This record gives sequence, structure tokens and C-alpha cells, in this order.
Amino acid sequence: MLRSNTRRGRAPADNSDVLAMFRLVYSGEGATQPLVDDSSLTKEQKWQLLFDGNWRNLAPSSQTKWLVYLRKWKKWIDDQVEQPEGYLVFPSSKVSAFLSHILADCTASSSKDPHGAVKSARKALRHLRACQAGIPDDEAKFPSQPYIAGVTSRAKTATAEARQCEEADPSCSASTLSNEEYASLLDAAMRFPDKQVGLCVAAMVSCGLAAGFRSDDLQDTRYFMELICSVPAEPLPMQILALASNAGKANQDAQMTYAALANHRQPHLDCLAYLAQLVLYQINVSKLPLLALIYQNNLSWRSYRMFFRDPSMATSKQTYYDLSTMLMKVAATMPDTLVKTKVMHLMRCSGTVSLAAAACSMDVLRVWGRSEGVVGKSYLPKSPLSALPATGVLAGFGNNFMTNHAFGRGTVAVPVKWIDSLVPHARVILQAVRLRNRTRTGKADFSGQHCVESTLYLAETFWQSSPFMLQRYGLGWWALQLPTVCFIVGSSSFRQFEQQVMNAELEWNARPLSPQMSEAFDKISKHVCSLSEQIAQLQLSVDGMMHPVHGQTAASLSMPTASNSNTQARAATSPRIELEAQVGLSSGLSSVQEAVDEWFTGLHGFPAPPLLCEQAIQRGQRLSKKAIDNLSRRRHLPLRIQALATDRCWPLKKALAVYELVMQRHSLSLAELRDAVRLSSPVRHPDAKGGKPAQSQHVNRSPGLPLISISQFAAWVQKATDDIASMSISW
Repeated sequence: MLRSNTRRGRAPADNSDVLAMFRLVYSGEGATQPLVDDSSLTKEQKWQLLFDGNWRNLAPSSQTKWLVYLRKWKKWIDDQVEQPEGYLVFPSSKVSAFLSHILADCTASSSKDPHGAVKSARKALRHLRACQAGIPDDEAKFPSQPYIAGVTSRAKTATAEARQCEEADPSCSASTLSNEEYASLLDAAMRFPDKQVGLCVAAMVSCGLAAGFRSDDLQDTRYFMELICSVPAEPLPMQILALASNAGKANQDAQMTYAALANHRQPHLDCLAYLAQLVLYQINVSKLPLLALIYQNNLSWRSYRMFFRDPSMATSKQTYYDLSTMLMKVAATMPDTLVKTKVMHLMRCSGTVSLAAAACSMDVLRVWGRSEGVVGKSYLPKSPLSALPATGVLAGFGNNFMTNHAFGRGTVAVPVKWIDSLVPHARVILQAVRLRNRTRTGKADFSGQHCVESTLYLAETFWQSSPFMLQRYGLGWWALQLPTVCFIVGSSSFRQFEQQVMNAELEWNARPLSPQMSEAFDKISKHVCSLSEQIAQLQLSVDGMMHPVHGQTAASLSMPTASNSNTQARAATSPRIELEAQVGLSSGLSSVQEAVDEWFTGLHGFPAPPLLCEQAIQRGQRLSKKAIDNLSRRRHLPLRIQALATDRCWPLKKALAVYELVMQRHSLSLAELRDAVRLSSPVRHPDAKGGKPAQSQHVNRSPGLPLISISQFAAWVQKATDDIASMSISW
């Protein structure tokens, strides 16, 4: 049942008495000419334009805030009958007296922000005054009037005094993060029990610091606001992920502003690695239907935010309280509790100081801050490091990323199937969206194309940083709860991959590494290798595929050995469990969609069969004949669907619909459909040993049902293909 947004038993507020003040006209001494009719607009139309701009078109949150102070203005006037001109925002001395009244109330209630209250009241009266005709021009800009400026100055002083307490840090460190604090905060976020909150904080802080975002800038960051591009830097091209934002207190006109993110030279400070953790967690664990909606050309995917504290809030704009609360929860778990008094400015202030310390010019800072004068006026003066650019240049230090861009892990190619295991069907979706945008079939969605491209790059970044994540967080790394990640990390190919990453980091590091650094990288490599072996053994023990584990190793991993676990012994000797564990096949499937998902991505907790088979072969294990036959029966249908989609440049869903239509029209079970596709496979030779020519074979069916010849089945498929091709449906 649908419910109204209004609270039960409470009627909507009647604001007619407040809105009536907008129509007042001053006609006293010095009054300007009121609105009059002319050949273009009537005076009522002119007033409506003023009212729309100053009230009706304001955001609901702004209207709610201004209404509070307009009601206070009305009540104060009603109590001060001696005040001239009634509810008119004139003269400035009357406005000054009202603002002094607001300041006195804030001081009496021990408010921490009297200046904010005075400023909000002044803005509310400015909107009201803009619609009240006849007020003299010299009163138009009343914030600059001496009386009002004096109240504003006193309000600033009261705010400074109210915020001076024992907990407050008066130095610049109250609004900045040092490198040690930054790394410690990221570690605390990655280890936080609530993974959605922890990963959100890690990505939010690292991206905000790298891009110059404040907390209010990140409240409405969405997936459709990202774009990947390449910069031809040397010696390694720089991949830039551009994030856009149209929110923020400093962005009053809601203009779209862009910020660039690049891979950090140090793996544990790489903002794109933490953003990849968040995005892939939301896709694989929180089940955000992002890619599916893009594939369906459903533009509702654009409402999904990147940063939220609960999946139920994924389509809602977050408040500053939502983001700051997550940050402070994580900070409270740090060994040395992080106490900051200016959370709103924490990321931009820290980034500004870092850029100043790296001798960046003011022009660079202004562009990075995305607003002329904001960084120079509001952030640099707060830090004693603002003079470091000149100091660093005079000391002979330089920083040119275009000729010094190198980080070793970026040179190591990630296997395509590893990327596809994290974002299933993403490449098919990308191909479909590109074709749709190029041919203009359906709604053009270039932002969807950019989002899929960015997600694929983040999946690649995920794997390139995975050895360091394993080294830093061990078996507590959240990604190990994904079966595909767990099986890949436990494979010998991953151990080779992580060794390549470590060697590349050593080789491509521009600065000579000290012996201590080389030793540290060697320890990381050995630790990750050990973890990979432990994960492989743990996974084998769960699936019942491993031989008895050495007692000491099992004890260190808290794993039951074959000698002390009757349950595991029974599982290892069970043919059914052995078969399922060997090839990763789930049972009880009934639809074509489930058969395709099972083969390419895994289903019901089992990984994709091709991936598990490769790992079994690398470990020297042999599949039983029963397992091989089961694989053969199941592989032909998804591969045939994939081939049809490729040949006709169709989305995978459209090719899948062909076989669903055949299955529905002719009342075939999934087993019968699989058998028919297998027997009609073009790779099967008609004179194969032990078999009949393909055209003379029949599909096995239940007793009493008519037999189906392969030629008959081929005709069914061709008819269904033609029917699907003729349908004018957006797939």
C-alpha cells in the first residue's frame, strides 16, 4: 500500500501569512518606481518572475530553512509594534536590530554557530526584500550597510568563542591529515566490520583527497559521472578516471565540475584501488543492478550514488551527516583515535597542503580546486606550508609527472578472464551499448558506455593491487568471500602473477631502492605467496578435494585434518560431492539463463566450471570420466549462445531468447535442450568413432514422448532465430 510522504495526522503547513509579505510595496520617502505594465509584461508577470527566482524555484530544503527565519521575522515584528514599515525589509537599522535579536538567542542557547544563524537570517531577508517593490536603491545591498556588517562581525566573534574548547585543536592539523594518519585511516576502514561503511570511507577519503572534494561535494556523486581517458605520459601512459560533481555548498548554480583521479605510485595509497574495492563490492555483494540496467537501456541506473552507508539508500542523495558519521565511526576504531574538528574540509585541506608541499603553482591549485580563488582564499592561508612551493623550487626539487609517470604494477597485464569473473558479461554489455549508441537504436547512453569502460578498468586495477591488499590485510580481506576471487588467489597462476607485480614494482620505481625497501618487497612477495597457498588449501578442504593436511599447517589455519574430521572424510569419499567440487557444477537448473550464468560466472556458490577445471589441471588433478561427461553436456549450450550473439552482433540476452523460445514452443526440458545442442554442435564430426552421423541421431526423451531428430531441431532453432530477429524489441 502506498503511503503519503506527510506525517499521519498532521496537515501541510499553511505558509500563506509568510508568503503574503513578498507582495508588500514601500511607498514612503525615497521610494523607487513600483512595477508597472509595459508592452511586454504586466506588473503581475514581472512580480511572478521575481517570486519564482527568489522563492518558488528554490530547493525544498532551502525553502524550509528560509521559512524558519521568515517566521521569526514576522513574530519579531508583531512583538515590536514600534518598528516602522511593518514587515518590509526596510530600513537597515530595523534589519540590524532583528539580526542582533537572532545573535542574542544563539548566545543564550550556547549555539556553536551564531554566525551561521545570522547569515541564514540575512539571506532569508534578502530573498524577501527582492520581491518587495519600492525600497530605495541605497538599501538594496543591505549586507554592506554599517549596522548589519557590525552584527555580522559580532556573530563571527561569538562563533569563534563558542568553538574554543579543550577538545578543539586550534592549529592547522585540525583540518588536515598527515601521511601517517591517512594510511592509518585507510587501514582502519578496510578492517571495519561493516564492509559497506569501511570501503565507502576508504574510497571517499582517498578520492576526496586526490581530487579536492569536500564532504558536501561527495553527497551526490553518481556512477554516471565517471569517465576513463588516457594521457600519453612517459614512460607509462597515465589512465585518468574523471569524476564529476554538481553538488556542494560552493557550487550554488549546480554546475558540473570534473576532477581527475590517477593511480598512486604507492600501492597502499592508490585511490583508484580503493574505489575499485567499493565499486566491485557494490556490484558483487550489494547486488547493485548497475550493468543490467545499462544493458536494458534503462536510464534509472543514473540515480545510483557511489557513496552511501546502506544499500537501501543507494538511490538517495546522502547528507553531510551520513558521510561524516561513517568517517568518524571508522576513525574511532584507530589505535590512536583520530580527532578532527573540521571533517567537512578534511580532504580538500589535506590535498591543498600536499600540493603546496610539492611546489605546485597557484594556477595549478586553482584548477585543481575547480573554483577561482576558493583554494587561495580559504585553504592555503590556514597552513604554514603555503610558502613551500617557492622553497622547494629554490632548493632544486622538481615534479613533472609527464616525464616521471611510472608504477610497476601498471605494466603487468591482468588475464581477461580474471576481470570478467568480477564483472560478468561486462564486455558483451559494452559491445551492445557501443552498437546501440553508434546505430542510434534505442536511447543513446554514452554515460552508460563510459561507466562500463570505467568499471572494467577498475576491475583491472583491483587485480593489480591485490597482492598488496593480501599482504596488508591477509585472510581478512573482504574480496576473499567471493568464490571466484578465492579460487583465483589460490591458483598457481596467481602466484606467478603476484611475483611479476613485485618484480615490476622494483624495476619501474624511478628512485633507487634502498636495501631495506628491497627486503620489504621480498617479504611482501613471500607473505602473499604463503597466503595464496593457505587459501588454496583452505578451499580444497572445504570442497573435499585435498589430501590429508599436515597437522601443524592445519593447526595454524584452524582447519580440520582428514584424521580428526569424520565429516570431511565422508565428503572426500562421496562421489557426488567429489563431482560437484571438481567441476563446480550446480544442480537443479531449469532455465537457459541459469545454464548460461552457471558456465560463465558460476551459480549457487559454485565457481565457473572452466576456471575450476584449469586450477585442477594446474594442481595435477585429473577429472573423473563422469565429471568430463557432465562438463561436455553443459558447455555446448552457453557456447552456442555466445557464438550466435557474436555472429549476429546481438546482445547476449537476445541470443539467449532464441533458445528460450525453442524450449517453450516445443516443451523441452533443459536437459533435452542441452542434449540437442550438443548433438548438433558443428565441432562434432559425423563419422566420429562410436557414433552415428549427426543428422540421423535423435535426442533422448522421456518414454512416451516423440523423438526429435537433429535436422528437426536445427529447423526449430532457425525459425526461432528469424522470429527473434524480426521483433522490434530493445534488448
